[in-house]
This record gives sequence, C-alpha cells and structure tokens, in this order.
Amino acid sequence: MRIAFFTDTYMPEINGVTNTLSRLETYLRSRRISYAIFAPAYDGNTVSTGEASAGSGADGGPYKTLHRFKGFTTQFSPESRLAFPAFWEIDRICDKYKPSLVHVITELGVGVRGMRYAVTRDIPLVMSYHTDYCGYLSYFNLDPIKPLLEKYLAWFYGFSRRTLVPSRHTLGELSAKGYQNLGIWSRGIDADRFNPAYRGEEMRNRFGKGKFIFLYAGRLSPEKGLDMLLYAAETIERRFPGKAVFVFTGSGPCEGMIRRGNWSNVFVTGFLRGDELSRMYASADCFAFPSGTETFGNAALEAMASGLPVAGIASGGVTDFLSHGHNALLCAIDDRKAFTDNLIAIMEDDALHRRLAANARTTALSRGWNRVFDGLINVYNTVIEEDQNSRWKAVS
Repeated sequence: MRIAFFTDTYMPEINGVTNTLSRLETYLRSRRISYAIFAPAYDGNTVSTGEASAGSGADGGPYKTLHRFKGFTTQFSPESRLAFPAFWEIDRICDKYKPSLVHVITELGVGVRGMRYAVTRDIPLVMSYHTDYCGYLSYFNLDPIKPLLEKYLAWFYGFSRRTLVPSRHTLGELSAKGYQNLGIWSRGIDADRFNPAYRGEEMRNRFGKGKFIFLYAGRLSPEKGLDMLLYAAETIERRFPGKAVFVFTGSGPCEGMIRRGNWSNVFVTGFLRGDELSRMYASADCFAFPSGTETFGNAALEAMASGLPVAGIASGGVTDFLSHGHNALLCAIDDRKAFTDNLIAIMEDDALHRRLAANARTTALSRGWNRVFDGLINVYNTVIEEDQNSRWKAVS
C-alpha cells in the first residue's frame, strides 16, 4: 500500500490535525507502510520537491517522502499557511510515486489538489472532515457566506469514496445534511506522554503558590468560547479572591486581547511542547473547556489522560467521551453562569474532584492510538478492495 496524504496544516503548526498526523506517521513507519505527504512550507522550511526519509517500506520504497509548497498567511489564522501548488507539479510527483490511495486531510488549497489528482487518475479517495467551519462563521460575523460555504463543502466531499469524521456527533450532523459514504476515524491518546506523573510544584508555583489552577489548552480564538472562560475568571476572583488562577496555553487571534486584559488571575503561556506541555496539563487542577464547536476535542482527552476533571459543553464531538457527573461537568453552550458554577463545584468539592479525575484518566486509558489507526488501515483496505471489485465488474 502506498498512501498520498494532502493537508493544508502540518508541522511545525500545532493543532489537533497535525498532532494526529504525527501519531499516524509513527504508526505507519512501525508497520512499514510507504506514504507521501503534501503540505505547505512554513517560515524556516525549505520548499521541497521531495525529501525522502531513511529506511524503506514494505514495497522497497522509502517510508516517507515530504513535499512542501510555498504558502501565505491569512488574518484569520496567522500561524497557518495557505498554499496552492500547481496542478502539473502535483501530477508529476504523484505519477512518479504511484499511490494506491489518496487521503485528503483538509479542504483548502493543497487538499483540492489532492482531490483533483485522485479524481482525474481514478484512484481510491478517502477524505477527512476535521473542522466545523460553518459553525465558526457567526464568531467572525460571516454568517452571510454560510450557504456558499455549505455548497462548496458538499461539492468537495461528494468526490470521496469514504468521508471520515472524528465523532458520532459530527457523523450525525453530516448525515443530516445528506453526506454519503461516512465513517468514523476517532482519536486516541498517548497515556504515557499525558500522565499525572508529570505533576510538579515548580510548574504550579509559576502561577501562584497554593492556588487552584484552571487550564485551557488550544487555539485562542472566538469560536472556542473564551468569553465564557474570562467571565468565569472575573466571577471566581470576585467571589474567591486570590484562590484560583486561569492559565491559557496556546495561541491565536485572541491572544493579544487576553494578554492586554486587566485580569489579575489570568496567565497566557503561548504554545508549549513536549515535556513542558505534559507538565502543564498534569500540574493543573481542572481543564476548563468552553468550546461547543469541536468535531472531537483532542485537548480535552489529553487533559483527562493527565488526570484532570473537565468542565465543558454538552455539544460537539467531546460528547463522545465526556459524560456529565462521571468524568466531567457539562452545561449548555453559551451558558456562562452554569459553566462558572461547574468550575466552582469542581474547585470546592474535593470528593467530586477526585471522582471526576479518576474516571477521566480511566476513560483516556481506553483510547489507545494503535486501535484507532488499525481501524483506519481497515478503511483503506476496504476502499481499495471496493475499487478493485467495481473495476472487475466493469470489465466482466
């Protein structure tokens, strides 16, 4: 099997998609499966027409070839790069690589090139749906373009032999819109990387000795419900002066506004990586996740693996693994008071905190990456087999 992945987001950018791709690459190398990645070039990257990895796959070729293409930034996501490689260049590279399957990860410039190549060469095509773009529009005052965006996405995913979504919630939403050939590609967790053993007083003391730490990790952007979190920070500081702090880990368009704010109990760390991120998760006391627009919610699962109870929203992909009263306290989307009350309950009730935290860790331990990727490879094999059967029937 030779797989060509087309993605509009890739390392060094940090988000749920790039984290998942990084884990998937590790899995593919361990299984000696050959793959090629087509992605934007970021600042400091060399635009590449083929960077082969060491070692070889089961078919004798390199495990991986990486092809990057010059991109540009946008005001909505300055950390991202949007690239539009030439069609002929994609054709040349892919015709040489001869993929047995194309997996389009995202819907933008690079993704469109991958879709076109698979369709024009009649190669089995799998697509992923990771982001609820239409759900984000209202947070940026862009509701008028929603019908156009809905039509584009329906057209784009209409070419796919299988469209994979990360949660049952998202599958239900797309099914109701008429999307066909849907399947679930869930997400896993490295429970060694995200582990309560990383908890440490040195990290905790950065934000005030003896204080209860509410942590948010992810993109700092309006669609994540950060206004609810800042409301909670103000309310809790007023009711419990000096008792709690709110730590925002990540970056995005709201970062400057939060840093310039007058919240005495709010800290912004920027992006953290590796052991430092593991220590941040494990050294907090509660994961505060007010986003109701997640198609899955990787950060919540990372927090749970780190032994944190979650205060979240009863909406979106997180409902696949968050259960109110079991490993989390949930409320309706945009209910600032209920969200704040849940944070206070977790902070004030030690028995509740311990029970939610223990159940959160148990939930995370049941979601290993290998099981997730074994399922993905089964999807690939099924799609390839379906394609071969249809060709056989066409000539028989």
